[in-house]
Amino acid sequence: MAVKLRLKRIGRRNRPFFRICVFDSRTRRDGAPIEELGAYDPYAETLEDKVTLNGERVLYWLGVGAQPSETVGSFLRRLGVRKGQPLPEGFMAKAAEAAATELAADADAGADAGAEATADAPADAVPAAGDGSETGSAT
Repeated sequence: MAVKLRLKRIGRRNRPFFRICVFDSRTRRDGAPIEELGAYDPYAETLEDKVTLNGERVLYWLGVGAQPSETVGSFLRRLGVRKGQPLPEGFMAKAAEAAATELAADADAGADAGAEATADAPADAVPAAGDGSETGSAT
């Protein structure tokens, strides 16, 4: 089976947006991919904002013989991704930093919400229906 790295269009009319995916070469352009590796937004300002990739998975697929399309190949060259070589220093650092910040913010928000919920609940509160603590027969 020939495997290709190519684009899958998911944007609306007059506002294209693409996912960079792994496809069997016989699959249609917008068909079901084997794996999604990243995204391409042609309307973003900088290359780092335009292309986001999971570099480790891209290297894996290139290592097992997947062939990039011309467009995906040009993205990989511009980002410095080469088959059989480690990822370049700072590869997608901006995206990784943003993801780490978002995870930290979600964790803080979840901890704060949990603390507020337990502090606001009265001590003699009745358990909510459907939590499995009620007795009696089911109807």
